[in-house]
Amino acid sequence: MRRLPRAHPRYPGRVPTDTPPPSQPPAGPGDLVGRTLGKYEITGLLGTGGMGVVYRAHDASLDRDVAIKILPAEMADDDAIRERFLVEAKAAARLNHPNVVAIHEIDEIEQTVFIVMELVGDSNAAEHMGDHGPYDFREATRIAAEACKGMAAAHTAGLVHRDIKPANLLKNNDGTIKIADFGLAKGASQKTTGLTQEGTALGTPSYMSPEQCEAKEADRRSDIYSLGATYYALLVGEGPYDKAGGPLQVMYAHCKDEVADPRDTNPELPAACSTFIRRAMAKDPADRFQDAQETREHLERVLLDPNESAEARKAPAEALAKEPASASPKNALPLSRRTGFLVAGALVLIIGAALALFSDGDAPLNPGSTDQGVTGSTILLGTSTAYSGASRDLGQHMVEGLRAAFAEANDAGGIHGRRIELVVLDDGYEPERTRANMEALLEDRKVFAIVGNVGTPTARVAAPRAVKQRRLFFAPFTGARFLRAEPPERYIFNVRASYHDETRALVRYWIEHAKVPADKIAVFAQEDAFGDDGFQGVARALRAYGVDDERILRVGYKRNTVQVDNAIAKIVAARERVEAVVMVSTAGATAAFVRGVKRAGLVARFGAVSFVGAGSLAERFREMGGRFGEGVIVTEVVPDPMSSATGVLRYREALSSHLPQASPGNVSLEGYVAGRILVEGLERAGPALDTETLVDALEGIRDLDLGIGPVIRFGPSDHEASERVWGTVLGADGTVKPLELDP
Repeated sequence: MRRLPRAHPRYPGRVPTDTPPPSQPPAGPGDLVGRTLGKYEITGLLGTGGMGVVYRAHDASLDRDVAIKILPAEMADDDAIRERFLVEAKAAARLNHPNVVAIHEIDEIEQTVFIVMELVGDSNAAEHMGDHGPYDFREATRIAAEACKGMAAAHTAGLVHRDIKPANLLKNNDGTIKIADFGLAKGASQKTTGLTQEGTALGTPSYMSPEQCEAKEADRRSDIYSLGATYYALLVGEGPYDKAGGPLQVMYAHCKDEVADPRDTNPELPAACSTFIRRAMAKDPADRFQDAQETREHLERVLLDPNESAEARKAPAEALAKEPASASPKNALPLSRRTGFLVAGALVLIIGAALALFSDGDAPLNPGSTDQGVTGSTILLGTSTAYSGASRDLGQHMVEGLRAAFAEANDAGGIHGRRIELVVLDDGYEPERTRANMEALLEDRKVFAIVGNVGTPTARVAAPRAVKQRRLFFAPFTGARFLRAEPPERYIFNVRASYHDETRALVRYWIEHAKVPADKIAVFAQEDAFGDDGFQGVARALRAYGVDDERILRVGYKRNTVQVDNAIAKIVAARERVEAVVMVSTAGATAAFVRGVKRAGLVARFGAVSFVGAGSLAERFREMGGRFGEGVIVTEVVPDPMSSATGVLRYREALSSHLPQASPGNVSLEGYVAGRILVEGLERAGPALDTETLVDALEGIRDLDLGIGPVIRFGPSDHEASERVWGTVLGADGTVKPLELDP
């Protein structure tokens, strides 16, 4: 392997003996591939930019791949550029956050200045759009929301990025979004340095804030503007003013033109996307979101209520107080006039409330309940679920199904005149965040019941808190055994089959139908309560075939990661003992594990429990090319969401009517079924609603036929609506098809 020459050919006036004379063209960036830089072997070119060339490299000492950003030689002689390059490294190196690309090392070897960084995925958002076009609005919103986390970390550290754009948003293998390239980063107190002083316009024209375009001082609200422009590009496929012409025309448009509306290009986008962009890209920084946390909260509201329903408009007063006075600076009112309108509006609300209290209209308040979360007109429910992180698809789709069922009931007149409202808080599939969310839901929001929480480790925190306060904990998205005590906890009701039911069905299918030896079934499981519960289900099933627990090979990974290399190595090393693997894992980890095992040449059968999300898993495999997912089985607790069963047809109609941007899937169908069952219980509980009457009503359900196959039955000693398990199998093209598990 050749080493870099002491003076690289691109340094002007420095001609090493083994390079062409200066009259020949300078070497290109790709010429470094195959050489070494200190302990790093440069293995590929990742990209080029204004502040450097980025390479893929291998660190032999730690046996890991990294990214190396090298300052081009012609720039190294410019003291200002060299300083700016080092500012980037030092700024980013101070940040230790999962949504910021990590800096491993800053060094200079033989006059080559470079930064060693974390290697993140294979492409950035700009490259993805170049290959596939604009993002689905949900994924675009998720990307922007995760970027807000990295921005918040930078702003807290006193840094302004100044170049937020799609090319600087990188996607890790587990789906995490990371902000890269702090090449224009500036300390919040750094106002006089020649790198960042007023009068110097720095940034990328398509995404620059008006103040950057005018070479004025930039602060964190400038990053928020750039994020708004980036979000527009993710939705549409190009910057908001790219059609204006060249860079100067684009910069002028940022300063003078009305805020661009993505729905002018794609009318199918939800209204909430446009509302967010109008606020984020307000010309006056004072009219924008004021920090990254507020920005992220509004993006999460886009996911929760993309169509800006009446429910969303009943947001807490503190959130509404942050809304700008107008959607567009063009229509902004002077402060005195805005104050007048606010006062007048307040009087209207007060008068309206008085009329509602004392009138004899058609919809009088219902005084039949004094329980928290229940008023004369509403029933307030809550959920703490994964709207970010590795399991975000599950949380988002579960909420879609619940919302569809509740909207259907509300359209039919509500529950004895009351409308159902749902408060959704994001816990990222992390128990500590769930703990805080439960406090907020039960003590601050004072919800009536908890419904549809996602995950076993999070349920271990949420369920005891709900039970302690005698609040219903209904239809958690988990098959964990601890939620299925005998006799059952009075306030916990399950709709889905347990993981023991799912793993038993999978084990029985392999042994009795596929003729897999019982002692050659291994387990790949998350290293927490979820994985433990799934493993116990497999062990219990295999005992019936004479296999003791200690003979079962178990490998795993840590929650919210895709660190599966050790698990792959152990499975491959034990290839003589493995013909099938039950996977109790999330989608990203599952896909990475299956791909790694198949690449290692081990031929085996793979099956995952429903928590993986068949649709999410199929998408992960499609991103890998599809072929790795062929033949992978996923057990399900609801029927095929595209079937013609009566209940499934009704589900798709409700989804289409109330959430037209949502696509049918197993998880949202489960949420819809759970919502329908809860609605039935609320109806049966009557107008004088409280937790005890609702529990009694649910326990009285004996023959509820929702048209999905099994008839729903509860009782005082039975709080599990269904034990039915369905099967699906993934195709080489990434499709999901039904599979009969009991042929």
